[in-house]
Amino acid sequence: MSSKKKWWKDYYAGQLLWFGIACIGCAFYFFAPTLFTTEKSLIEKRGEVENVKAFYTRVSSKGHKSVKSELILNLKNDTRNYKLVKNIEQSWNNEKYELIVRELKKSGKAIVWIKESEQSEMEPEVFQIATGENNILYDMDDVKSELKFLFPFLLIMGFFGIGVYLNHKYPNRIKSLMRKKPAHNNV
Repeated sequence: MSSKKKWWKDYYAGQLLWFGIACIGCAFYFFAPTLFTTEKSLIEKRGEVENVKAFYTRVSSKGHKSVKSELILNLKNDTRNYKLVKNIEQSWNNEKYELIVRELKKSGKAIVWIKESEQSEMEPEVFQIATGENNILYDMDDVKSELKFLFPFLLIMGFFGIGVYLNHKYPNRIKSLMRKKPAHNNV
């Protein structure tokens, strides 16, 4: 009975190790490049607005249905598609994107900030959008708002998974680390 119980503990501890590594890897691979992008690493693309539109698509994943909002901006003499995408749950209206469309159509000109390293891509990640008069409509805070919570959450989950594995694999070492008292200077 004891060996069977230990087998399951070993199995799940190993699974938590891989889960922890995957969480930390995803946090740094997917979210860190966007989250730690600075304004100095961005370049601006200016031009006349050729096409700007917002549209909505119903999407479903494992039975859960929601609405995806997309904004696509094309500038004259520029083959790139500047795209913003956001899941807006059940609403069929994204007021932020609709405001961007109205203001860009009214201005007729746009300024888009992208990473310098992505300027040769057809759909670079957009970090900021402004009208031709430098009226900021979409900024870096909008891009990073969700990532500010996801990145630390994935790191915490990753360290938790690795911590459970290490506690299972090396319980005496972990307990001795936890029991150590800080050295006091008795002068």
